[in-house]
Amino acid sequence: MDAVEGATGRDGTPEPAAWSRRRSPAVLATMAFLGALTLLVLLWAGTGLPDRDWARVVAGAVLALVMGSTVGFLAVAATRGSGAAPRLGSWSDGVQGVRFDYSTATYCWFSLLVVGCVLVFLCVGVAIGSVLGVLPAAGAALLGWYLVVMLRHAPGGLLLSPAGIAHRGPTNFYAVPWSAVRGIEAWDLGTSALVVKAHASPQSVLRRYTGWFDTGELRYLPFLVVRTYWLAADREAIRSALAFYLAHPELRGELGSEAAVRRIAEGRTGA
Repeated sequence: MDAVEGATGRDGTPEPAAWSRRRSPAVLATMAFLGALTLLVLLWAGTGLPDRDWARVVAGAVLALVMGSTVGFLAVAATRGSGAAPRLGSWSDGVQGVRFDYSTATYCWFSLLVVGCVLVFLCVGVAIGSVLGVLPAAGAALLGWYLVVMLRHAPGGLLLSPAGIAHRGPTNFYAVPWSAVRGIEAWDLGTSALVVKAHASPQSVLRRYTGWFDTGELRYLPFLVVRTYWLAADREAIRSALAFYLAHPELRGELGSEAAVRRIAEGRTGA
């Protein structure tokens, strides 16, 4: 899964082959099918309004929400970032560095998808009733708690500081010191992923906000893995910045200042 140079990125530098493939025909077909089905379900739900068939209206609206948000999430998951600029920032621990924030669009689509699933569980629970209805209600409560925790720790992102690299994801926080980092790679994990290859270090920090109920990236520990569709900035610009400061330890001190923000924004990390 090592990075192999492939297509050309926005800044003219070669982009890793792991990131250069287009959306698969299967994903495009799924998006088209779900999009068309969403419209049909909305029309079906609308037919219940004249007769005040609220069960049909609610069921149709919930199904349309789930399918429509799935289409939206699949669309943003295939993007390479909007090119949003990095900024100087920090998190609650006070460590300051260059910060690449998560995409608002990805948060919105993912949140809508989770809300839709919560409503599906609730509707199923109400329809079943009795004792069996407790199970889908418990599923709704679990997903609702997951969503609240995720939004409470938003916005996530990637932070490059003089001390190391830190990632605040939807369900966890993981930071590794520069001394533990041995490579920066682009992987294809179904979607593009930025991978900081690191060895275990006593200076690394891991916090699980939702216990073992996470998004799956922690299975690669001690590597730091970020699925790039979460990041608002261009994925290749971020990979280039990480590789640059890994290769130039003498310049890592500037990561706590505007000098690093300017260097990355001006594309001076490609060499």
